Amino acid sequence: MQRMNLKKFLMNKAKKEHIQLLRRSFEIIGDVMIIDLPEELEYLEKDIVDYVKEKHKHVKTILKKSGEVRGEFRVAKYKKIFGGETETIAKEHGCRFKVDPSKVYYTVKLSGERERIARLVRSGERVLVMFAGVGPYPIVIARLAKPSEVVGIEINPEAVKYFQENVRMNKVEGVVRIYQGDVRDVVPRLKGSFDRIVMPAPYNADQFIDLALLKIKDGGWMHIYTFAGEEEIDEKARMIERRFLSHGFKAEIGFVRECGNFAPRVNRYVFDVRASKVP
Repeated sequence: MQRMNLKKFLMNKAKKEHIQLLRRSFEIIGDVMIIDLPEELEYLEKDIVDYVKEKHKHVKTILKKSGEVRGEFRVAKYKKIFGGETETIAKEHGCRFKVDPSKVYYTVKLSGERERIARLVRSGERVLVMFAGVGPYPIVIARLAKPSEVVGIEINPEAVKYFQENVRMNKVEGVVRIYQGDVRDVVPRLKGSFDRIVMPAPYNADQFIDLALLKIKDGGWMHIYTFAGEEEIDEKARMIERRFLSHGFKAEIGFVRECGNFAPRVNRYVFDVRASKVP
């Protein structure tokens, strides 16, 4: 996510009673910009367009979020306030991702997390990515590490099409395997187990811990993303420990990190958890 002085610029345009509603940040995916603008500030849309056209000339389309990410496809609703084409190419860590944020979920905010996870993957690991989207986690892992195989599961057919194209575009066909479908149907049918499982769907990933534990190796790692208030972290950790123990594993939580804000005092967190079989 990129920061700019848009808030400062708009302070001179906004009504006094609305200044506290101004937000500092936006997200640029390739040449598509996504802004989050409360209804009360819709009268500032033209000012935002003028500012972006001057300061970010490469941006071809501006989308204003009109609904939160929701549903099994995890797609937000947007209103187009500038431009036309919403399909774009995002770049990160030497990888290229074709994506249309109006049809599929993708965020640059997790770019650093994808690199971090990839750097943890050891040579020869077999990795499972649940809720894989257009493939950023599997492809970054395949490009930056030396896994034997990365399996990605995604339910949104539009995302799967982009995932397939992105695998070809990044030349990782021999490493990344794609499954379309609900993880609840696909995971039990997968053969063998995994050294590492990534669960990057913070809205409900913790509901699928039991499913992931069916496929984790003894000593394997799980990366569980979740939204939580600052005061809820300890309870989340205890919940993970209980879920693991119910499947005969001890949860060794090696790392907890905040990796994005969702709402006031509510953040995205990742738990890196090692699963060890209870004797």
